[in-house]
Amino acid sequence: MTEQTDQPAPNDHETELQIAEQQISTILAIAADAIISLNEQMRIMLFNDGAAAMFGYTKEEIIGQPLDILIPDRFRPLHKEHVAVFSASRVAARRMGERQEIFARRKDGSEFPAEASIAKQEIGGRRVYMVVVRDVTERKRAQAELARANSQLEERVAERTRALEAEIKRREEAHAALIQAQRMEAFGQLTGGVAHDFNNLLTIISGNLELLGSNSLEPNSKTLLKRAGDAADMGAALTKRLLTFARRRSLSPQVLDLNDLVLGLMEILKRSIGEPITLSTMLAGQLWTTRVDPSEVENAILNLAINARDAMPNGGELLIETRNVEGSELPFDGGGRQFVMLSVSDSGDGMPPDVIERAFEPFFTTKEPGRGTGLGLSTVYGFAQQSDGHAAIESTPGRGTTVRLYLPRADAEKSSVAHQSAEAVPMSEASEIILVVEDNDDVREVTMQRVEGLGYVALEAESGPAAISLLKSGEHVDLVLSDIVMAGGMSGYDVASWVREHAPHIKVVLTTGYAAEEARHAPWEAGSGPILRKPYKRAQLATALHDALHRTNP
Repeated sequence: MTEQTDQPAPNDHETELQIAEQQISTILAIAADAIISLNEQMRIMLFNDGAAAMFGYTKEEIIGQPLDILIPDRFRPLHKEHVAVFSASRVAARRMGERQEIFARRKDGSEFPAEASIAKQEIGGRRVYMVVVRDVTERKRAQAELARANSQLEERVAERTRALEAEIKRREEAHAALIQAQRMEAFGQLTGGVAHDFNNLLTIISGNLELLGSNSLEPNSKTLLKRAGDAADMGAALTKRLLTFARRRSLSPQVLDLNDLVLGLMEILKRSIGEPITLSTMLAGQLWTTRVDPSEVENAILNLAINARDAMPNGGELLIETRNVEGSELPFDGGGRQFVMLSVSDSGDGMPPDVIERAFEPFFTTKEPGRGTGLGLSTVYGFAQQSDGHAAIESTPGRGTTVRLYLPRADAEKSSVAHQSAEAVPMSEASEIILVVEDNDDVREVTMQRVEGLGYVALEAESGPAAISLLKSGEHVDLVLSDIVMAGGMSGYDVASWVREHAPHIKVVLTTGYAAEEARHAPWEAGSGPILRKPYKRAQLATALHDALHRTNP
């Protein structure tokens, strides 16, 4: 029996080979990548349709050509190391199928990025190489676009982060400014209330001292009386500064040129700061005018100059500067307005940040006891705020200090600053009857005695309702002298309004030791005369009464 085998018939081998060749042919035809076959001399033997489409050569043009025809003459430095991907001498050392990034060249000379992998085979005793090339132009473009988009996104995120950080910082600064403003406002309310009560006490003290001074006294008693009077005047000046800080003191603003005011103060400034300090000015030409109380500006400059002097015990330089400022030059929100800046700079010791933070607080001072009240800078701050302006400090330890006042620009032309001389004391001409309305018993008593000392007849009422009741009774009264802030449910303004409506022939003079915000904004027309501020002197009281009695009601 013949032994059977499982070997295929020759026709079957040919069929399988044909099928394999057809499959390979199909793969080569449909492959998008370039598939290239090289002989040992690195010449092209096979070039599929994908390679023809990628490189732009026909098969007739490329078969038999060296591989160099597909390699650019020049490579970017980064890709020089990849030229060897087609080098026969390197193939043996390279892992078969390993992809390498290269630049390839088309028929038209254009270059494009590609990935290439190579494999070697032994066929019929000959070594051949198969190279697969993939065009990665679109992938590289997409990667570049993605990188660019990421970069833009990162930049936008960074920009938003910077904006957020800036906004957080702005809000923190605004919050800190609000806290400081609330703190200063609380100080203002406290000092305003203290000054109000203190002014009532000073009115009693100074009034009684004046009454004592009108009697015959021994020389020694007169000396003691004068000392007491001087102390009362000092107390009155102190409360004036407290009220200025608290923005509760009535100002007398005028339209003026700060350059003229500074120049007019030069002599007194030189005497105040002494010889070791060099005083100079930098005054702006065409300086805008500002509407402020000239006496308060003078006090502010003197206070700042004296502070600067104390900061330069061994001498130095003091500079007073004026300038027009607006917009971004302002260290605060000016609401689109224009300001006149007045600054006082010294080359002294300077202040650390913790001192700057408290510098405008009343009674805060770094001077040794007995060398200052701590009201200089606080008074400057209060004046600036009450004038609808701003005050700021810039200082560096060891490099000096600059205090700047920003006062709003005035619309009107400047007016001359008049300095009043001491007035004579006008007495009553016809024993007119004055109704004194005051809720403080001691203040009312001393005021009545002062009124009577001027030749008037004095009546009294302890409150607004009591004053109205007396006036309704038909009692003859020529003038009502009323405090503004009183207990009893009626203010001095209420009394004045009732008098105007029901007894317009009676004159009214209002007085206060508080001069609060409501006093500045109350409907007290200019024709009604100024408010008499406590503590007042005999001459001031006499002038207020005389002027009111001889003034025609509006």
